[in-house]
Amino acid sequence: VASEVVRNAYLAAGRPDLFNADDIFYVSSRQFGFAAGVTGLMLREKTAAHFFMGYYYAESLILTETGAATGAIQIAGSDAVTQLPFFIVTCDYTLIGEELYAASAYLAQNNLLSATIRTQDIMKAIIVALLVGTFALSFVSATLAQKVVSVF
Repeated sequence: VASEVVRNAYLAAGRPDLFNADDIFYVSSRQFGFAAGVTGLMLREKTAAHFFMGYYYAESLILTETGAATGAIQIAGSDAVTQLPFFIVTCDYTLIGEELYAASAYLAQNNLLSATIRTQDIMKAIIVALLVGTFALSFVSATLAQKVVSVF
């Protein structure tokens, strides 16, 4: 299935001559088996760039340390706060939290995705303004109530 998807992508790009079935293979469904296979591939093939997007577990540090040791440029993105420290230390660029979603909207040049991100940012600003306003109002009303009580 994966081979056919890649073959069709090469056909759609107009470059069927670049398709090589030997470039597509299954590594492992196990976490550390996958990490061992991919790190070996990084070292043997001397890959120039690594992209780590999404949710990772313990294999994240193994993968990104190996990539850093090879000197490859590494870009990572995750909304998992448990993995961000590893990505920040070992990768050249890290997309933190919502930046991952904003980057996809930017790269896709999709107006709907961009509008969704913009709307979320506006709503966050409104919520922060309401919270600050509520805090200020409660502070003012408490101060005013204290002055009224002290008069009597």
